Amino acid sequence: MKRFRFRLESVRTIRDLAERRARERFGLAQQKVAEAEEALRLAAFRRSELADALAGARTGCFRPGEQIGGMAALRLAEQAETQARRLLLEAGAARDRSREEWLVARRQLKIIERLEERARLVHREASEKAEQNILDELACLAAARPAPLA
Repeated sequence: MKRFRFRLESVRTIRDLAERRARERFGLAQQKVAEAEEALRLAAFRRSELADALAGARTGCFRPGEQIGGMAALRLAEQAETQARRLLLEAGAARDRSREEWLVARRQLKIIERLEERARLVHREASEKAEQNILDELACLAAARPAPLA
């Protein structure tokens, strides 16, 4: 019997590469989300530190110039935190999109893999049937041969 040959092997290779690339993009998107979360945590920490420092400065002698500078720095820290929160949302959305793309590519690859499994099964059954036919033929020839006289 002939050796097994999957006719859609090139399609399988292309889909396998597409799935790998989509998985890599998803991994990068995951990494960007983690970086955005860390940036948000850092921005929130800086804002809270500035707010605490500004509140602490109010307990002592009131210095208008120091308060104005502190309030401006606090506003900038709040803007940085808002920006970091927006970047986190964008990174999360990009991660979700890349995850969906990866899942679609994975499903397409699974379809080809199932087709290959079915083709291998059909080939194996045909090979076993051909082998059994040969064995039956040999058995019939052996039975039809006259027994040797001793």
